[in-house]
Amino acid sequence: MRVRITIIFLGTILLSVSANAQFRLSGKIVEAESGEPLSYSSIILKSTGKGTSANIEGFFTLFDIPSDTAKILISYVGYEILSTSISELDGNDDKIITLKAISTSLNEVTIRAPNSGNLISTQEDVSKIRLSTRQISTLPSVGEVDIFRSLQLLPGVSGTNESSAGLFVRGGTPDQNLVILDGMTVYKVDHFYGFFSAFNANAIKDVQLFKGGFPAKYGGRLSSVVDMTGKTGSFEKAGGSIGINLLSINGYVEVPIAKKISLLLAGRRSFTDILKSDVYKKITGNFIDEDQQFRNLNFNSIEPDFYFYDWNAKLSIKPGSDDLISFSIYNGKDYLDQSRDLLRIIDFGSRIPARNATLDIREYSDWGNLAGSMKWFRKWNAKWYTNLMVSSSVFFSNYDVTGQFQLTIPEEDSLVNEVTVTGIETNRVRENSLLFDNEILLSGNHSLNVGINVIQNDINYEAIRDDTLTLLNSDQESFLYAVYASDKFQFGNKIRGEIGLRTSYYELTEDYFWEPRFNINVNLNKTIKLKTGFGHHYQFANRIINESVTEGSREFWILADEDLVKISSSTQGVFGLTYDNSQWLLDIEGYYKCLKNLNEFSLRFRESEGFVPEELFFNGDGEAYGVEFLLQRLKGPLAGWISYTIGRVVYQFPEINEGKPFYALHDQLHELKLVASYDIGNWSIATNFVFGSGKAFSEPEGFYTLDLLGDTELQYTSTGDKNGSRLPAYHRLDLSGHYRFDLGKARADLGLSLFNLYNRNNVWYYKYDFQQTPYLKTQVNYLGFTPNLSFNVTF
Repeated sequence: MRVRITIIFLGTILLSVSANAQFRLSGKIVEAESGEPLSYSSIILKSTGKGTSANIEGFFTLFDIPSDTAKILISYVGYEILSTSISELDGNDDKIITLKAISTSLNEVTIRAPNSGNLISTQEDVSKIRLSTRQISTLPSVGEVDIFRSLQLLPGVSGTNESSAGLFVRGGTPDQNLVILDGMTVYKVDHFYGFFSAFNANAIKDVQLFKGGFPAKYGGRLSSVVDMTGKTGSFEKAGGSIGINLLSINGYVEVPIAKKISLLLAGRRSFTDILKSDVYKKITGNFIDEDQQFRNLNFNSIEPDFYFYDWNAKLSIKPGSDDLISFSIYNGKDYLDQSRDLLRIIDFGSRIPARNATLDIREYSDWGNLAGSMKWFRKWNAKWYTNLMVSSSVFFSNYDVTGQFQLTIPEEDSLVNEVTVTGIETNRVRENSLLFDNEILLSGNHSLNVGINVIQNDINYEAIRDDTLTLLNSDQESFLYAVYASDKFQFGNKIRGEIGLRTSYYELTEDYFWEPRFNINVNLNKTIKLKTGFGHHYQFANRIINESVTEGSREFWILADEDLVKISSSTQGVFGLTYDNSQWLLDIEGYYKCLKNLNEFSLRFRESEGFVPEELFFNGDGEAYGVEFLLQRLKGPLAGWISYTIGRVVYQFPEINEGKPFYALHDQLHELKLVASYDIGNWSIATNFVFGSGKAFSEPEGFYTLDLLGDTELQYTSTGDKNGSRLPAYHRLDLSGHYRFDLGKARADLGLSLFNLYNRNNVWYYKYDFQQTPYLKTQVNYLGFTPNLSFNVTF
């Protein structure tokens, strides 16, 4: 009886699928010039508004087409929209459909798919935005075209953090974002102490940001997902580019081999260790200010040596029309040498011999990522696609300092005093991952995404002072096993969404974790849509911020073990509304995020000896909530958007601030951003304005010295309420202009970028000197007005 019922059930599904597939279109969407697959393109049936999205390799199947003459719209952010039908397409069952990039001389896009834009695309899914890496090259930047700095211009993502290219998304911190490049997890996302992001836009074709409600295939982070797809490289013709600005040089090349193999190489390197431009000196004056204390004591000063580089390589092989095998490598590194020999001559007059005060400091630090992946993509048929991916990544951070102070009397060749201090901090994060992901199209109304993810983490951290005092020595390893399934569904033209579940087993604590997710869109009419989403998430690898930024690394990673560090969790809810009249798009989303088992680290209360590591870690909870507004222009030569976010981030730790709630350091009530890009002829003019209300910080109240027994003293700084004070409001205006022209057979781009056009003194933090009465409070500012020139040639 059970067998008969099963046969009838399966037969019903097959008949239903067969009926729904009477008219369908299967194919692949690629770029017209290079044949590069356009990942996650949109395909819409014009008469009904129903549609689908291509997968990561550009393949798609659109069901329920009433006839072969029905019009469909195919779009990809930054590309011209194609209006066509099955009968107008050449080829066999599987069509190769090409899209052309939007030209700078394009006056108006007259046919468009829903939620299409020149710079960004707000997707049908809740809290999801796609970014055009081709088009963001026109936006103002201090150095390179910067993907993460461009993401910071979106609603719900803080844009006032010049000291970090990481993303603060809806009250989350950068370590709570899952950052993926071709399946490789990247732990460090910035260069130059956070001023630039660590990703070369020349090597990346697609960027997806999930601010909430992200699918069940993603796990291990609390806040958001940034999923970047690297360029495959052309199988048709060789090409590339080379560019230079006042900080670095960059380039890429793509080489087809026998139309079956494509090789793409991209890289960039700063020349700041060879040529120190005014732009470099201005930035280092803000971000590397370690010698200021010595300048105040009349020591001489030596500029630090610094450079960064990153490179990408991708080898893609097409054994057949239904398979693609690719090998990707990413490597990026920053190196800073702040070694200096400082001298101060102390002259007491003719009666007392002069003293020489020398400070010999050897200080080195380097940090970065090395990652690789292998992916096999297989199209079994028009309804079943498989991605098998193996990846490995390493994040490394090293800090080594030795300082020797000597006070000598040269005239007498004698040593008055000598003090030596040392410090070593090392952090290694190794991740090996296996992902087996399947997309199964059941019909035009249902598609399944099921898979298995196995992650091995090996994290070690060591901090030593003066060769004898070990502050922390941690060496951990664990496996995380996860299975997930989600169903994308659509009911008529009114309701579409996705519901899923991710289940994980964490070996270190031997616990299971359940993470339900869903997002739903309801079309009230052709212009208004309601949407809602929910997700529960866990994080097992945590970045811990060292509260004392004067003692080496500012951060380190450690695995949650429920002892020193708790397993963090977040529960997120989103509700919103979208109004789209084909000229303008208004998107409003409200969010609430409940955070559990947040972790903080502090050395403020350590003793010279006898402390235990457990005393350095603090655990608490938090909540983040707010409303985001996005108004985006969708047509015409003027592209851009206005975004506004109002939100709060509040923490509560039993052992901090007497257990009372306090605002997080990144709490910011208001943030307003305006982005505009205008094309006229060969010129592209772009500008952005950013305003943010003041962030929280802890204000010192005084410096005290207490006399203890044994003629010893205890010195400490007293502070007010935790994060009880506010910095002034932040705002700046950036402007850029690009002129594009033919240079022989190549295309050239000459650009000028003006950062912080009206030279606003935005406060980064305050420095306090309690050695004088009253104490001295000094304002440390972010970067002022900074121009930069760039020149790029594409061939």
